[in-house]
Amino acid sequence: MTIKDYFTFFRWKNVMMIILIQYLFKYVLFEKFDLLVSLNDLHFALLTLSTVCIAIAGYIINDIHDVKADIINKPEKLFIDRIIVRSTAQYLFLGFNAIGLALGMYLSYYIGHTSYFFIYVLTAFLLFEYAKYFKIKFLIGNIIISLIILLSIILVLVFDLMPVTSNYNLDSQMTVLKVLILFGVFGFMFTFLREVVKDIEDVKGDIAMEARTLPIVLGISKTKTILIIVASLVLVLLAYSTYYLFNQNIYLSVYLVLAIELPLLFLIFMVAKADSKKQFSQISTLLKVIMFTGILSMFFI
Repeated sequence: MTIKDYFTFFRWKNVMMIILIQYLFKYVLFEKFDLLVSLNDLHFALLTLSTVCIAIAGYIINDIHDVKADIINKPEKLFIDRIIVRSTAQYLFLGFNAIGLALGMYLSYYIGHTSYFFIYVLTAFLLFEYAKYFKIKFLIGNIIISLIILLSIILVLVFDLMPVTSNYNLDSQMTVLKVLILFGVFGFMFTFLREVVKDIEDVKGDIAMEARTLPIVLGISKTKTILIIVASLVLVLLAYSTYYLFNQNIYLSVYLVLAIELPLLFLIFMVAKADSKKQFSQISTLLKVIMFTGILSMFFI
């Protein structure tokens, strides 16, 4: 394998998104509110590294268990048994998981809350069980992946803010807490949408794996209806947030409308008309773009 192959295998674009969102929380959002934090630059870098390692391990174990479906759905992107030996992939999975968990244990000890290590254990466990079992189960797999995205956001809150929150700084910390939770909720919902779209794209391979995903159980037409309902709900929540929560911030309000809400409205129309794998692939790409612009909204808060 070349270095480029490793970067692709480790999903470098997704990894960069994780790094970006955690660093924007720390060095844009927290800085704007001048918050007291528990992690210095080095330890925050270790927090991000631990998150990235757990995520990469999740991608690897997913590829290992997804070979049968990938041969049908995306043979050109198949790595296991074609570009990388299965045993090597398994060692990489164990290695990244071990590094991520070890860093998580150290950081939990560093902030004086060893019980927080449970978040790492839970995330690693869910990723493994998702790849091995839950991915092919009706709805559960979509919810698990969406929850893991939520956990990656909550991780920053739990390790960097909570240990130094007290009655003296509760108001400022709570303001940012609400923003973080808002990002987490929208991250959960957008991830759910994208996972369902991917299920529609991969329906042929999932049938070969005897999966019971939404489009297989309900059919593509009903699954599209679910996508439209969830996307419309997200749009309503965004509009509410724009009008009632951020109405005094004109720059943020305009950004949310132009960069997120209008593209999301366009996406709803795309879903309604989509009837081919290529069209659903375009919808998946647009969801990625909307999620990225959503992350960048932190600059306007």
